[in-house]
Amino acid sequence: MNEIIDMQSYFTAIAYLGFALTIVSFLPLYTKKAKITYIVPLLIFGFLLYTVNAPLPWPDPLYDLNYGKIVTEIIVIISLMTAGLKIGTHYKWSEWKRPLSLIFITMPLFMVSVFAISFYFLGLNGPVSLLLAAVLAPTDPVLASEMQLKEQQHEHDKETGMQFTLTAEAGINDGLAFPFVFLAILWSKSNSFGEIDWAHFINFYLIYKILGGLLLGALIGYVYSSIIALHKKENRKYILNGFIAVALTFFSYGAAELLNTYGFMCVFATGVFVQHHRPKDKSKATKDFMVPFIEEIEKLLVVLWTIFFGGALCSGILNYTNYEGIVFSLVIVLILRPILGYLAMIIMPYSNAKRWAIGFFGIKGIGSVFYLSYGLLHGFFEGYTDLYGIVSYVILFSIIIHGLTSLRVLDYFNSLNTK
Repeated sequence: MNEIIDMQSYFTAIAYLGFALTIVSFLPLYTKKAKITYIVPLLIFGFLLYTVNAPLPWPDPLYDLNYGKIVTEIIVIISLMTAGLKIGTHYKWSEWKRPLSLIFITMPLFMVSVFAISFYFLGLNGPVSLLLAAVLAPTDPVLASEMQLKEQQHEHDKETGMQFTLTAEAGINDGLAFPFVFLAILWSKSNSFGEIDWAHFINFYLIYKILGGLLLGALIGYVYSSIIALHKKENRKYILNGFIAVALTFFSYGAAELLNTYGFMCVFATGVFVQHHRPKDKSKATKDFMVPFIEEIEKLLVVLWTIFFGGALCSGILNYTNYEGIVFSLVIVLILRPILGYLAMIIMPYSNAKRWAIGFFGIKGIGSVFYLSYGLLHGFFEGYTDLYGIVSYVILFSIIIHGLTSLRVLDYFNSLNTK
């Protein structure tokens, strides 16, 4: 009898998930008219399914850290490949300086600010404060997808404004947050901050793992791109099928991690350099399905994650912090990131409104969940439970605030026809 009940729950769960995915086929049509992202109604749908006790594998209120890490890891690397494929290799250094300014100005200032507030005002210990700063530093490439580039870019008609800047930032900083996650882990295992082996940290975690991931990804992408170029144009469509984007994602990530480099950096670089073969002129490019296919895979995974995140919010994950953590989460989304992002954009050739928009849309999401899971699995942190609540509130506020404003802001700038 128990076996029959279990099977009924299993099939009911499949039906619920299939229904959710079917809804998403139509959802963007209506959310675009309402000028909100499709993530917002999906989150509400997750609330409702949890409230009616839908027989799904809900968190209680947390998933096992290993499970949470693996799921979010897969979603993030798929999204990083998508971002890399869209950008390609047709951007100049003068254009790359725009997202890099967010990496080298906004990101470190943001982490210092989050650490200081966590340590001095929230009373969290040093390793936990540093972990929180690293976890919240990246702009999420997954939930920010509707603010990013819509298709692969070519030299003669590429987008060089807000969408390019946010896409490139999300692609790069998801990997660059990792050294500071490791620094928090090393601190949690040491008696004091001063006892950390700084030479090893700088040489291995900062230099080798970053450069190794970037170079390996560039090599994988360039080699595959060169192989594509050897084939006739009419045959390239068979090589550039959708599955190859997913295959290259897992191959480059696995290879990078086996060589102890940063897999996130490697996947993004692979996506960028795979497009090296593409002609500068869009009209001469071979039509392929790499970007559309991997975008659909990404959307499928995001749908599932968002629904279960909605259930996690209802199941009590928000109870892990108090009102101070709630206020701090709002400060991160509404004050810290916008101001620090704007500072990085002051020297860039954008209008003042666009500088504020780029600063404002530092969307937080699934990448933060991955980093939190990874850090807690590998470190010896004490008094870290507040992080569950703070990170969840930051993601919730980001989904709602950015989800209700991002499409309106994009429409505004598109109406001005500026880049």
